[in-house]
Amino acid sequence: MSNQNSDQAVTFGGITNPSFARAPSISNSRSARPAQNWVLDPIQDFFFIIAAPLICLGLAVLAMQYYGAARGATMVIMAHVVLTVAHHMPTFIRIYGDLDLLQRFKWNFLLGPVVPVLFSVGVLGYINYHNYPVEYFLYLYIFLALWDPWHFLRQHFGFMRIYDRNNKAPVKLASNMDWAICGVWFVHIMAASADWIPGLLEDLYRNTHIPLLLVLPQGFIGALKTITWWFAVAASANYAGYLIWCVRRGYYISIAKLALLTCTFGVMYFTYTPNDWILQLVPAWGFKVGFATLGIVHMTQYLAIVWRYDQRIAQQGRARPNWFQKLHGQRTALGILLAAAVYVLFCIGYGNVITTSHENRWLMSVLLAAGFTSTLMHYYFDGFIWRVRHQQNRDALNLQDKSLDLQNRSSLNDPLDTALAATNPVSEASASWWNNSVQTSAGRMLLKQLLYFGVPMGILTAGAVTVWNAGNTNYVQHMYHAQTLSQQGDAKAAEEAARKAYASMQTELPFAEKMVDLKPSSSNQAQLAFLIYNESLYKNRIMPALAGLNPTASQQQNQITQTRRAAELLQNAIFRGEALGHPGREQFTVEEAERIIASWRRQAQL
Repeated sequence: MSNQNSDQAVTFGGITNPSFARAPSISNSRSARPAQNWVLDPIQDFFFIIAAPLICLGLAVLAMQYYGAARGATMVIMAHVVLTVAHHMPTFIRIYGDLDLLQRFKWNFLLGPVVPVLFSVGVLGYINYHNYPVEYFLYLYIFLALWDPWHFLRQHFGFMRIYDRNNKAPVKLASNMDWAICGVWFVHIMAASADWIPGLLEDLYRNTHIPLLLVLPQGFIGALKTITWWFAVAASANYAGYLIWCVRRGYYISIAKLALLTCTFGVMYFTYTPNDWILQLVPAWGFKVGFATLGIVHMTQYLAIVWRYDQRIAQQGRARPNWFQKLHGQRTALGILLAAAVYVLFCIGYGNVITTSHENRWLMSVLLAAGFTSTLMHYYFDGFIWRVRHQQNRDALNLQDKSLDLQNRSSLNDPLDTALAATNPVSEASASWWNNSVQTSAGRMLLKQLLYFGVPMGILTAGAVTVWNAGNTNYVQHMYHAQTLSQQGDAKAAEEAARKAYASMQTELPFAEKMVDLKPSSSNQAQLAFLIYNESLYKNRIMPALAGLNPTASQQQNQITQTRRAAELLQNAIFRGEALGHPGREQFTVEEAERIIASWRRQAQL
């Protein structure tokens, strides 16, 4: 048997693509075929990692069918919100429980929360000083929304590489093939979701006045969906060819990896994108429910791998004594079960406390700041603590290189136990984080984090403040205010309110048209229909009247044309069969829409 050592790229939940040593080449004979690597064990991996997308989808569908669409969707989304914050706690437990890790990255961990906490305190202080709603603070979550998909994708890729560690195919090829199939399908599904990109761009514009949405060309989402679809098809064909090549070469193929890939992206496509299959099961299904469903999967997977990691370092004597050692160092089946229950309940309790809503604005301010900092630190810390090129991480995640024949493997009860006896061809000197990472001073680390966190948060905040100072009153509220003032006989104030309404319409019209192009939902179409009608009414009749002028023939014809356009658009919104409610008319019904269409058509015939 020949020994050929090389580096294999593996990433888990981070933003880098580190490497760890490959196992020596083994014979292609049946007696030397490697065993499947597991995070926990075959049964637990099946429920908490591999089949978790299918299980969570089934539970979400049952909830919406049993409790009704609205209540079931709320239950799924709220479970996701709580578990999202809950799965931050395992990161903090690991960081402050692993003494070697804490000592090595001390300034990353100790100074990491400083910038987001101080920034949050400053923003919330400004909000409370001006008596704005504390929910205004949620504009900062746009930063997290941009980071979240990348974090999800890297975690999934990391699990694939862990399951594939016994593959003896050329390392860069194996890693690149896995990354390509994950990345291309992920991008396509997010583009095809018809909600994520438009929703993000809408939040950017509404909450910070960043007009990225307005510069996108017409048909952008459709073109992106088509292009990424063909890339996904090509990547799938290429990946199938790679698997066939591995079979012909006698390289190990991980069934667990392929099952995880299929379950994750199959369920993701099924729940994220508009399709008849999911709507036949649950007619009211939407992207938010699908996103929450896969988000819960992300949490179960993360809790599982951190639990196993902490168990291993407790057994190896690397962990903090007392509470950490007692929690993770249990040896008996009952002790492990009780400890795991405490671990899960503690994490869920943390998530529940942080995400609970309260009437007291100061308490809510504290919780909002804590929730934002917790999420940001989870993403940031995961970016480097899971670099498994480091010997310490390989030891704890059972990523040591070893070749075992069937006889040896049949005598092992726990695959993790074999890691203790396995040899690693990469020396501790070249693999440990103590030697491969450069220590950074406290001052430089704080400056780095100030740039890393402060710049994007500062850009979002500058835009948000302009929105707050301008007021969030939309054109509908200005219109109603103008009518009220006119009825009260205050002509001057009514005229001023009318001018504000018209200015607001002119600002909102390009945005509403772009939203219909990016996401032609019933809500967006109804909103645009009203905006077209009212903007034309003000432009061609009300504003000339305020100036003491009669509308010209051209203005009258323009109003008729735009009224017909608005009626047709509102009719299309009804045909789509979705909710018609939109800002300013949140409870808008089909019956009301039909009456308005009839009125507009009568006006267009004059």
